Formats: sequence, C-alpha cells, structure tokens
Amino acid sequence: MRKENLKTIGPAALLLLSLGACGGHSEAPGPQVAAIPGATTSASAAAAASKGDDLRQLPLGATKEEINRAYDAYYACWTQHGVPSDPTPNGGGPLLSYKKNPKKYQPAVDACADKEPLDAPELDPHQNPNFADDLRTELQCDRSHGLSMEIRQSGTDDASIWVAPETKANLDKANSDSGVEIQRQCEISAFTQK
Repeated sequence: MRKENLKTIGPAALLLLSLGACGGHSEAPGPQVAAIPGATTSASAAAAASKGDDLRQLPLGATKEEINRAYDAYYACWTQHGVPSDPTPNGGGPLLSYKKNPKKYQPAVDACADKEPLDAPELDPHQNPNFADDLRTELQCDRSHGLSMEIRQSGTDDASIWVAPETKANLDKANSDSGVEIQRQCEISAFTQK
C-alpha cells in the first residue's frame, strides 16, 4: 500500500513513503513518495482504532493528518495484540518493534489485517484501468512544480513515484509542507476521472 510506505523511514522519508501514494502497493518498501505516519500510538489512537473502517479507507489526495489518523488506529491495534511500542520520541513505535522481530509479532499484525489503511480505489491498478496513464500524469505535474521524481516498478504491478535522485536536498524539498501539498494536488488532479 502506498501510504504505508511513508511510515517507516523517518521525518525526511515520511513524505516519500506515504506519497508513494502514487503507486499502489500492498507492502511497505523503502523510501517512497508520500508521508508515512510516525508509527507511534496514543490513547486517542487507541480510541480511533475502535472506530474501525471509517478510518481505514483513505480518500484520493489524503492529507498527512488523515493518513496519520488511519495508521495510528492500525498501529494501536498492533499494540492491543501485543506488539510493544517504544514511547520515547522517535522511538519507532510498534512498526520498529515488528521489524526487529517479525516472526514473533506476525500473529498480532495478522490479527489487525482488517484495519490496515486502504488507498483510494483510484490508486489501485486493479481497480483503475487508467492507473498507468494517471501515474505518468501525476509525475509530470510533480516535475512541473520543481520536484525531482521518477516512477519505479517494484514487482509485477507495484509502480509508484519516488524522489530521485534521493539526495538530502531533493528529499527535504519533497517532504516539506509545500512539497507534500504539491504532491497531494498533483495526485488529485491526475487521478480524478474526467
């Protein structure tokens, strides 16, 4: 899933992971294009987890706040099923705990599969017959606004937009508030069916 990609790398890669919302994957690859929530949970996230599916389906052009809420609820489910969360700032939350010991925590992750956030249907190449063209349109839009991006294929149909080259300057620009908003608006423009 594209939005999930934003949640694993850290502040600079945060945008890259979630805006990976430019391609539809179901696993969390390395640095992508979009913002990934910071894998931490709180009492409000635990309450949000109980709301369930209303947080699960992300809209086209989801904001960082919408993505963060959805993933906070998802990760709250993980902690409810036994994945520990490091409470220190930048501790990595339950996602880091899982990555350190996936075999041990896989049952908890599996128990929460029905809470994993879903990208907008428009961003799913299996649901959107125009996905490849829409993705290229989004890339052109990003580039026309000065963002250095490219489309990468990871798997048979998991194409998404990544910052390229992945220099600190390019990552910082893409992950800035204005860069995130450019990517969000380009996604909306490109994937809104005409």
